[in-house]
Amino acid sequence: MHKKRILIIEDDPELSGEMKELLETEGYIADTVLRGPSGIELLGKNNYDIFLLDFKMEGMTGLEVLKEIRKKNTKAAVFFISGRPELAALLEAEHMTGAVNGIVEKPFDPQLLLEKIKTV
Repeated sequence: MHKKRILIIEDDPELSGEMKELLETEGYIADTVLRGPSGIELLGKNNYDIFLLDFKMEGMTGLEVLKEIRKKNTKAAVFFISGRPELAALLEAEHMTGAVNGIVEKPFDPQLLLEKIKTV
C-alpha cells in the first residue's frame, strides 16, 4: 500500500507544523508551504493525494489555489482548514462545492481531521 502524500498550504507556520507532525505520525508523507504560489509550484513537481488548504493567505486565496489544483489534478482530495463561517456559501457561489471533499473548522480537532482524511 502506498503512503498518501499530502500538501498543506497554510500561512500559520505553527499550525502548519502541527498538522505536518500529526499526519506524519499517522504514516502520511506531508509537505508544507506558507503561500498559495509556493503550493502551485509544488503541485507541478509532485503528485499529491490530498490537499489541506487555508482560505486566506498571502499571494492568493485558497479558492484560487483550489482552481489551480483542479486544473492539474481532478482526483486528489481537497479539504479547507478554515475559520471562515461563510466559506461554504462562497464555494457554492463560485460553483466549486463539488471540488472539495470537506471543510474542517479552525481551531481544528486533530481526530476529526484524521477521520476526514481516512475517508478518501
